[in-house]
Amino acid sequence: MTDIYKRITELNSKYGNESSEFEEELTEHLKKKFPEQYKLSLEDLKNDGSDDPEMEMTPGRFADHIGDKSEELLKEYEAILKKLSE
Repeated sequence: MTDIYKRITELNSKYGNESSEFEEELTEHLKKKFPEQYKLSLEDLKNDGSDDPEMEMTPGRFADHIGDKSEELLKEYEAILKKLSE
């Protein structure tokens, strides 16, 4: 597991998101903050044969295309998880 995925997993554990209960809210927030990565992730899902890529989108998919913005993604991810878990 690469570092960003490991850190996402750690954040999920820290804020009680192991069951992905905040997945939809996280995805919506990240979609607005990282529209380019969202678009690339949707393309991946379409290429993988997804019938409904928007429904299958997960926060972790953003990490596939985040490049040098990984720290920014992690900060946003933690901020929204913290807000949602309060």
